Amino acid sequence: MLRRTALLQIDGQPLPEPTSPAEINFTDQESKDSGTDESGVYHRIILRFGVLSCTLTYDYLDNADCAYLMRLLQNKTTFQFTCPVSSDDTDVSHTITRTCYCSNCGAALQRLQHGVWRNMSLKIQEC
Repeated sequence: MLRRTALLQIDGQPLPEPTSPAEINFTDQESKDSGTDESGVYHRIILRFGVLSCTLTYDYLDNADCAYLMRLLQNKTTFQFTCPVSSDDTDVSHTITRTCYCSNCGAALQRLQHGVWRNMSLKIQEC
């Protein structure tokens, strides 16, 4: 069973610590009207700034951790996702919470009789 961390949460429930580094990104969403004009100048029409996306990867999970993660996502179109962000001070526990959805979730069953899962990934995207 993996240790759970309050730095990563779904609806206030702590997530198991990923076994690979969490990939946390903030991207701008541009309009389809953005693009390069005839003189080669790129014009950006930003619809939203700093949209959160996060990929959590678990190289291995026991059956209890896998079931816990799946229960947190079950029958939810959206949820409150909390993750760490960098800040100006040295407080590494600075977090943000955003409304998100899980666009992809899956794992490979490694050992059927022992309930060992591998290569589980959660792709979380801000709404």
